[in-house]
Amino acid sequence: MSRKFKTSKKKRTNYIYYGEGSSKTVLIPGENGVTEAIIETLHSLDDEEVDNNRRETRRHSSFDELNDKAETLTDPDGDVEELILSKLERERAKTTVDEAVSTLKPKEQCIIKWLYLSEKPLTQAEVGKRLGIAEDSVKKSAFRIRAKLREILRGKI
Repeated sequence: MSRKFKTSKKKRTNYIYYGEGSSKTVLIPGENGVTEAIIETLHSLDDEEVDNNRRETRRHSSFDELNDKAETLTDPDGDVEELILSKLERERAKTTVDEAVSTLKPKEQCIIKWLYLSEKPLTQAEVGKRLGIAEDSVKKSAFRIRAKLREILRGKI
């Protein structure tokens, strides 16, 4: 039976062997020809087995960690060709939208860019303050401008 822990040096006066099931045999020096050297040898063999088991466990767990890290570092769905194509499609779509927005009036362009196309989009209230109009007017204008852009983009797509 393999042990998980080493026996303390203080408790090595005898040797306990656990057999199949629940059988337990205690070897005591001086009984049945058992010497302290035999007990020390048995304990050292157990210590060696514990050390080997720990090394194996550590080795397997480190391989498992490497596999886990490899799975997080690699994207199983990441096909380079698909990534490039999707990037090209996004760039093409952005160019198409930019061209459509450039056909709008300057005020309409500002509203669309501030609300939807900037890195930090503004709220309708903020756009209204910048343009000096009511938030409700911005909302209605944005609705009309989006409808206008849809018509422009339908003609291009």
